[in-house]
Amino acid sequence: MIVASMIDTIYIGWIGTRELAAVSFSFPVVMGLASMSMGLGVGATSIMARAIGSGNRDASFTLATHTLVLVVLLVVTLGVGGWFAGPWLFTRMGADAVLLPLVLDYMDIWFFGLPLFAAPMVAMNMLRAAGSARTPGVLMSFGAALQVVIAPALIFGIPGLVDGMGYLGSAWAFVASRAVTAVITVVVLNNRGMFRPMVSVSAMLVSWREVLRIGVPSMLTNLIAPVSMSVAFWFLADHGHAVVAAFGIAVRIESLALMILMSLSSSMSVLVGQNWGKRQYSRIREGLSLSYRFSFAWGVFALALLGGLGAQIVGLINDNPDVIAATHDYLLIVPLSYALLGVSMMAGSCFIALGRPMPSLVLSIGRMLVLFVPLAWLGDAWWGYRGVFVANALSNVIVAIVGYLWVTRTVPLNQPDGEPADPAPV
Repeated sequence: MIVASMIDTIYIGWIGTRELAAVSFSFPVVMGLASMSMGLGVGATSIMARAIGSGNRDASFTLATHTLVLVVLLVVTLGVGGWFAGPWLFTRMGADAVLLPLVLDYMDIWFFGLPLFAAPMVAMNMLRAAGSARTPGVLMSFGAALQVVIAPALIFGIPGLVDGMGYLGSAWAFVASRAVTAVITVVVLNNRGMFRPMVSVSAMLVSWREVLRIGVPSMLTNLIAPVSMSVAFWFLADHGHAVVAAFGIAVRIESLALMILMSLSSSMSVLVGQNWGKRQYSRIREGLSLSYRFSFAWGVFALALLGGLGAQIVGLINDNPDVIAATHDYLLIVPLSYALLGVSMMAGSCFIALGRPMPSLVLSIGRMLVLFVPLAWLGDAWWGYRGVFVANALSNVIVAIVGYLWVTRTVPLNQPDGEPADPAPV
């Protein structure tokens, strides 16, 4: 999704700044809805990984079936609710009379495709929990590649064959590619024997309760980042369409830069969960140590790359000098926090994998309410839109330090392998 979104941003940037700003407004809502559904997947993955690690594979597949039913119900409800609430929501985010119709036209299509995107993404996390790392990667890459291939035809058209739909073609390319991916995912799950008969409603409700126990805090944790992004748009909307478009470009470039760390974080959840179930604590210690070192190194690399080449990268997307300048400012400021941000992502995955989602939720809420909002307000007042970017970076750094110290001091991983242990209260 991240790579396809970035390439779609390039296509839309060639159309115009207004269209780019409109699609930028949609980004936090897109991420928020996707994050809510993925929270359920995180809950299911945590339980499945520990169950598989302890040898109870059948129970984990039953849980997977029940969770997919829950995810479909959730995303259909969210899509319908988003369609009705869109005008109110985007107006509150700062979309003006020029951008609002463009945003709503784009999101009406995207809401339609939400179930086709969310359910396969959750299913792919479940495949990872079941020990299949390659298949989810192939499916995700295929979906993204298909979207990238068909998007130009739908956006710009094919002379003599297809009329271009402009920026709305990007949304339809998303729907079409995810529909194909959803069908393939269903076939894969069926061939792996991961669908189980729906024995009773009471059994499904038991599974839902277990998933929601971890999934709801995970949903709220994942939702904080898009909410923070929406708050940033609210501050930045007063600085004009160019700054809004620049922020939209910047967060997509940022998502691409952090994609490696997000993938590693997802893999760490499986590694920690399965080895906790097997009581192989030394593997967890080694995995965390290695992931911390890699995260720091990748953060430094991303900072050097984006800080040095940011202006040239943005120039390939949009030639508006104000857009280029504002995006480059973001890429000089916020990547300073990436190294520590990656470390905190790994620590958070450890909490989730052990069935302890509350610390991650507390840290996420604290980041937005205690740190980002007041810092962004001060930064906007003192330094304009650059101050909002500084607030983002400072919030990342402070929360990363607190998260690392929290997981290090409260999760006991020092016991010998093979001994039973429970996570310490957190």
